[in-house]
Amino acid sequence: MHPRDDRNRTKHPPCVGLALLLIASATRRTCRCEAFTFAPPSPLLPATTEAPRPPPRRRRPASSSSAWPRQPQPQRLPQRPRQQLGQRHLPLVAVNSSPPASNYRGGGGEERNNIHYVRPYLRQLVLLCRPVNFPVVALFHVLGAHQAVQLWRSTMISEVSSSSSSTSLLLSLLVDPSMLVVLLSLLLVTSTSMITNDYYDARDGVDSPDDPSHPLARGRGGGGVPLSVAKVFDSYLYASLLLSSAFVPGAASRLMVLGGAIITYLYTVHLKPRTWIKNLSCAALVGVSPVTSGLAAWHVLCDVGRPFSSGGSRGRGGVVVDAIPWFRILRSPLSFLVLSLFAGIMGREILMDITDCEGDARAGIETVPVKYGKRVASGVALGCSFVSAISACGASLIPWIKRLALVGGGGSVERYNGMPGRASLTALIMTSGVRKVLLSVAGSGMLARRTFAVWKTNGEDAKLADRAIDESLISVLLVLASFL
Repeated sequence: MHPRDDRNRTKHPPCVGLALLLIASATRRTCRCEAFTFAPPSPLLPATTEAPRPPPRRRRPASSSSAWPRQPQPQRLPQRPRQQLGQRHLPLVAVNSSPPASNYRGGGGEERNNIHYVRPYLRQLVLLCRPVNFPVVALFHVLGAHQAVQLWRSTMISEVSSSSSSTSLLLSLLVDPSMLVVLLSLLLVTSTSMITNDYYDARDGVDSPDDPSHPLARGRGGGGVPLSVAKVFDSYLYASLLLSSAFVPGAASRLMVLGGAIITYLYTVHLKPRTWIKNLSCAALVGVSPVTSGLAAWHVLCDVGRPFSSGGSRGRGGVVVDAIPWFRILRSPLSFLVLSLFAGIMGREILMDITDCEGDARAGIETVPVKYGKRVASGVALGCSFVSAISACGASLIPWIKRLALVGGGGSVERYNGMPGRASLTALIMTSGVRKVLLSVAGSGMLARRTFAVWKTNGEDAKLADRAIDESLISVLLVLASFL
């Protein structure tokens, strides 16, 4: 050892070192450090193998929240209070009481309670079906059956045609259960179209709540009908329509009934905001309604009445079920009837758009008067009324023109549309053709006169347009009577 080290070393007496060694070996105390533990070696006791203790768990700092990610906690649903045994919370509603008042505009909790309360509003719901249109629909049905009888008798053999008259055959056809189902289907199509149109107009705010003719727009609070009740009633009518259409005779007439129901719904939801398409679709539906009844009547007549002859397929009991004579239908008065109805209803629909111009403009519906102005719309309505008048008068005047040409030439012709084979001009005037001409001229002339008055005011006179719409029903009835 270097002599300097001996000089610098601290000298302790030998007893101090021995005492320290004895204390350490007797107590075996463990000196802890921050990250590890150690026991000083003892020369007197053997070293023990003790497992090291884990480091202390670090606590999350109170101030720092981003350093420690939070574990997602499961959401606890609120628990409903338990009901005692035998308790049920039911609404306190009287048996014959009306549903509570609410302002429904597309959905609400209060209105859902009214969904089964149809009976208190049954009278108003029936009025929404527009029963005033039912006689016109029934007349369409009778006209279609009448034209089918005339067409069917013209294709029959002489032995069968002389066995029964047209009137008795028409009456027996109208009371047939199949034809009654056709009439019911046409009435249901008309009713569903009216209720569906009023429902969407009231929901979208097109109809004014102050108008007493729109009970759906007034709502329950204003003494009207809740929209949910009208929706349920309309669904009942559609279900009845689908059920009745399954019993309509003939595939063509059945497809027309179902197509009419689909078009009426598409008209209200999708076609109504489109210019011209809404008017064309509505006029087409009314125009083809006599064709629907006529095709169904043709199917019934061919299925039960006509004897077997050449040119057809044998059906039940030896009858002939021929294909539909479309070419003969186009040449018959039924085609003039369809054209007259189409043009007349087209003009009436445009007049109705003129009266509803302000409401349609607020709702964003681009009708003909909204897009082009009331003057253009009234001119289109006037043109449609002229086409309807020409078609109605043409159906009654064409047989006269043909007959006069044949009589003037000195020839003889067979029976034609109820007129005698050989007749003078005086005999021609005394026939039913005069009645048809007078009815067609009176009906079409009334419609054209009122539409011309609306056109003179450029469609600005709402009262005059309303009067023309009301009188158009009378003119349509006169025109339809001219085809009987």
